[in-house]
Amino acid sequence: MNLFSSVPENFFSILASKNKDIYALALDVLYQSLQSDEMTIRKDDYIRTLRDSAAELVMRFDYEGEEDDVDTFLSASLPSKAAFICRRLEETGWIDIEIDPETFEEQIALPSYAIQFLTLIHEIVSDSESQYTSLVHATYSELKLEDEERDEFMYATLLRVYENTRKLRTELVTLGHSIRIYQHRLGQVFSTNKVLSDYFDDYKSRVSDRLYHPLKTFDSVAKFKRHITNILQHWLRDDDIRKQLVQQSLIYSRQKDKREAEGDVIEKINYITDMYEQLNRMVDEIDVKHSEYTKASATKILYLNNTDKTIKGHLETIFKHYGEAALTGEGVSAILNGMVNSISLFEAGYINPDSLTLPIVRRYREEGEPLPIVDFEDVSRMLMQGFLDETRNHFSDARIATFMKMAFGDKDKLHIGDIPLPDYDAFILLILATVHKDDRQSFYDIETSGGKLVSGPYLLPDITFIRRGTPS
Repeated sequence: MNLFSSVPENFFSILASKNKDIYALALDVLYQSLQSDEMTIRKDDYIRTLRDSAAELVMRFDYEGEEDDVDTFLSASLPSKAAFICRRLEETGWIDIEIDPETFEEQIALPSYAIQFLTLIHEIVSDSESQYTSLVHATYSELKLEDEERDEFMYATLLRVYENTRKLRTELVTLGHSIRIYQHRLGQVFSTNKVLSDYFDDYKSRVSDRLYHPLKTFDSVAKFKRHITNILQHWLRDDDIRKQLVQQSLIYSRQKDKREAEGDVIEKINYITDMYEQLNRMVDEIDVKHSEYTKASATKILYLNNTDKTIKGHLETIFKHYGEAALTGEGVSAILNGMVNSISLFEAGYINPDSLTLPIVRRYREEGEPLPIVDFEDVSRMLMQGFLDETRNHFSDARIATFMKMAFGDKDKLHIGDIPLPDYDAFILLILATVHKDDRQSFYDIETSGGKLVSGPYLLPDITFIRRGTPS
């Protein structure tokens, strides 16, 4: 497809010249004239309207550079400049001039492509917000009415529903891209008022309230999708309705045969049903984008209003100014120099006895949690309990019994002085064996004379261990 096979090659040249603002105004005046007199626009009336509505702007029109050879007789008067603008519109293909055979008056005729571009330009620059067109509800209402009537306009209704579906898809794509544009611009804003203005004055009024809110409430795709697809699937399965649609399609386009007409009907119905399945998914993606932009705006406001005086807060302030300077193209060397001059970094350590010897080992103090203050009695009980648990586990009943069996050997009587005490553990086991003599699992009894004796470094009572069952 070649654009300039449909429009003249110099069609856009007036919008790229140094007088582009004046030409843009002239096109807007032409659009307003088209709205007032759709069929007949007299050239003299158009020039007079242009001259009266924008006299000051038209007077600033500069002939230089408009043509290769500017006529020397062109004057700097207002009527002459307005007439020249009209001639340039004709030369670039925006308008055609025809002569009325009865009155010999010059009239302006607009090519179809020019009307489309004029409408587009007006919609872009217009300050008034266009109202949301309830495409989903309109589609459902027309299909429901036509399903009940089943008159000779069924195919016309199908065409409108088909076009509405395509337009709805375009609206959703536009909405999704609009949210992405606002989200991208958020990273280039460094003023709280600008963030609030972009969100509430711009995004909320032009995007959220006008497009997003209707799609989530009264014109919800999820609300009407099932009804729309059920009606269309019924039309597709019913032979009589399908034949009726095919016959009406042949009337609308006589260049098609019956097979092509039936294929056209089936294609349009399948497109609408398939598209409504995709539209539901597109709305879910838009929900995510809308939520992300709203959350990002709130986070940005908190970031710009940062009052944190910690290192993190100061770094955020530095990064904010750095990003603003990078965005505006200003040099960041001043910021970096200021950072270097304002930040003092030093290394801390301490000296211990090992620091005076070679090799030098540098140690750094590590921050730790302070020890909790514990009551002294609790500490005593804890230490005692720990000692008892450790002793109980180390000197078990089985170990005491093994110690005494080894000491007895084959003897029936064992004097305490004959028991070897090579270490402190053996002394403890001897004491515990004396204490445990009355235990059920003990195999010996004790006789004492009341005296004492010395065994190595230990002072012991004069005791004799007698194996139970030994005759007296």
